[in-house]
Amino acid sequence: MTLRRRAPGWTARSRAWVAALVLAACGAASAAGSETPAQPLQLTGNESAAYAEGARAVFYNPAGLGLRYPLEVFGSGTSFEEGGRIHRWVVGLGGFALQGEQVKGVSQRYGFTQAAGGTALRWGLTCDWQVDARTREVAADQRLGVLSRPAPWLALGGVVDHPFQTALAGKTQTREYTLALGLRPFALSAARANGWGTRLTLTSDVLLAEAGRRDQARVRFGGELEALPGVLLRATVEDRRGLNLGVMLRGVNGGGAVQSASTDGHHRYDSYAVSLHAGEERTVLAGRAERRVAVVRAAGALGDDALSGFSLLGGSDVTPVRPLHDQLQRALEDPLTRGVFLDLRGVGNMAQIEELRPRLARLRAAGKPVVAFMEYGGGRADLYLAGACDRIVMAPEADPSALGLRGERRYYRSLLAGWGIRVDRSSYGRYKSAYRNLSVDSTSDADREAIERGLDVSQELLVSALVSDRGMDRARLLTLLDGRPWRAEDLRRAGLIDSVGYREDALAVLGRLCGLGKRPRRVELARRPEAQREWAVPAPVAVVYASGGIETGRSGGDLLMGPSMGSETVIAQLERAFTRPGVRAVVLRVESPGGSALASDLIHHATLRLKRETKKPLIVSMGSVAGSGGYYISIGADRIYADRFTRTGSIGVVTIKPSFEQFYAKHGVRQDDFERGAWMRGWSPARDWTSADQAVADSATLRFYHGFVERVAAGRGMTWDEVHAVAQGRVWMGGDALERRLVDRLGGLEDAVAEARRRAGVPAGAKIRWLEYRRPGPGLLQRLIGRTVGEAWRDATRMPEPGAMLYWTDEDESP
Repeated sequence: MTLRRRAPGWTARSRAWVAALVLAACGAASAAGSETPAQPLQLTGNESAAYAEGARAVFYNPAGLGLRYPLEVFGSGTSFEEGGRIHRWVVGLGGFALQGEQVKGVSQRYGFTQAAGGTALRWGLTCDWQVDARTREVAADQRLGVLSRPAPWLALGGVVDHPFQTALAGKTQTREYTLALGLRPFALSAARANGWGTRLTLTSDVLLAEAGRRDQARVRFGGELEALPGVLLRATVEDRRGLNLGVMLRGVNGGGAVQSASTDGHHRYDSYAVSLHAGEERTVLAGRAERRVAVVRAAGALGDDALSGFSLLGGSDVTPVRPLHDQLQRALEDPLTRGVFLDLRGVGNMAQIEELRPRLARLRAAGKPVVAFMEYGGGRADLYLAGACDRIVMAPEADPSALGLRGERRYYRSLLAGWGIRVDRSSYGRYKSAYRNLSVDSTSDADREAIERGLDVSQELLVSALVSDRGMDRARLLTLLDGRPWRAEDLRRAGLIDSVGYREDALAVLGRLCGLGKRPRRVELARRPEAQREWAVPAPVAVVYASGGIETGRSGGDLLMGPSMGSETVIAQLERAFTRPGVRAVVLRVESPGGSALASDLIHHATLRLKRETKKPLIVSMGSVAGSGGYYISIGADRIYADRFTRTGSIGVVTIKPSFEQFYAKHGVRQDDFERGAWMRGWSPARDWTSADQAVADSATLRFYHGFVERVAAGRGMTWDEVHAVAQGRVWMGGDALERRLVDRLGGLEDAVAEARRRAGVPAGAKIRWLEYRRPGPGLLQRLIGRTVGEAWRDATRMPEPGAMLYWTDEDESP
């Protein structure tokens, strides 16, 4: 048996589209009548219903509006051999445009176009009102278009002109149909689809009048060759010996085209077109003055999702890190960007910064220098990121203080007891410290051991990185990290930074390194989108983000644990990711200290079931923390990646129950108990646990712990005793976890996606996009006025169910 590999992107949807177009063409062509449609006016040498994109698409296929540029102003003029002239203009913003046309001495036309949808399927509608220049009669007209680009190499288009058959000059207009096919032969190779794949485009259009015969159909074939980036040669061959030849020149944010049309060797008309647009093109026509440096600003606690909320454990505002990755990747690929100005304004989350550092290394390796500027001083995380840059500049009066490490743990048992409140607690694992500060008064030896180890590893990771980055003496660096306040000049003398100066001084340093002078042109790439050159970018890898404490139900947040991931939300996203056509591997990104044992098990079971049902691999990438329940939901993966600063493990169980018995007694509240069940007393928040209640809770946590260890052993290919030896609630940093076989590789999300690509069979060098599933954002009302009073109160006062088992990592166990 011979196995044949289908061409990339040739899916059932693609085949269905082709079949539908063929059937429609045959049906329309077989209709009886005598109508013959006219070939549309060409503006740039090759306009096709399958390839027209940008503002000029309103005249050929309105579904193509907004595909290439987010904003465009377009104008064209056509001069006929007989002396007639036509002028057209379009102003487009996204999928909406206003357009007009003036036929000299004959008519004027004004209207709008609306387009919507994605690359797989997109529709558009143009509505025009034509004003007769002589009679001033106004007539409405419409054009409907549909466009599908299911693969990088394939485009399918369909247009209906005059769909409502409105009257013009007293005559009812006949419906006309255009069916079009576009091909990019070089894009059949996935590895070339993003480069040479866009350089050659072939098109074919068939025009049919609704009442026309098959032999009256009009046909045209077109082609476009991008000889050099931004220099395009375009041509269209029409039936009845029609020929159009054109040249298009694309600048960074504007371009122009000229073309000439002839029939049977006789000149018919000439056209010119100009365009100004927001999407940037890659072109050889860019001048030296357009070379620039990219300004990238980084501030706040970095994370995968923009989590925002408050908990009793502290604030939880998180700045999404993905835009930083995207800007640095764009700076790497953009030929106009010659360097990066990294404006550091107090960043946090060492694991996320660890994943950013390789991007800076790739920029430097590509000959694009990076200068870090620290205007306000900065902390350890800022220095860790700045160390990966070519130069570091700090403002003269910046305050780089408190550069050491410190851990604090406060205990509240006595305070709560003074109020008459007691927190009953049961856990298994001598290192399981979550909520222990509510029930004891001091740090245990096991907790102290874990905290000290976390501090040692974090310190060594930073010190070794900066010693290597800066080539400085280790003893001098440790002196700077002792916690004393320093001045910027002190850091310069020690070699931790390169120079002291203001923003213009840092820009001058970067300009000299880039060869752009003391005042280089600056841009924010986030505000300078690229033109969309590819017809489609496949998404064979899905990334599901699992952030926050783990709870049953939907994702949300509460007062104790802050922002949470709900098992229903995450499982639904995993279902969509695994069953999505075209997705061949799934990455689960875990950023969670854990939570509900039930919710953790439901998510874990879903990963195993979906892997079994779909035969697709699952790769886990751990962020800054993936402990306890966060580790539990990871163990079903085919491979687990962790950063060196990741805190993971914490394989243990804890349950707590607040008791207000003494509080009620102090305030004269008396309670009578009525029970059916010998152990129901232990569930009451109005009764302290007895020794028997404590024993029952301890027995339950032990059973849950045994189950936890069994699942880890099955998922990691270890024995129960091997897992137990490294479990007991102990939190491990990424390197320690690797040594103990709790993870498979050290690396970030990019490394996990690379592994998923490999397992999905994606060719090296092929451009893909990530199909991302993030936590749902708040609705419009929630964004404007927050939650309703009742919902806010319920969330703010919600505690874990008394006796509910939690796989929860104390986020203060290590820095």
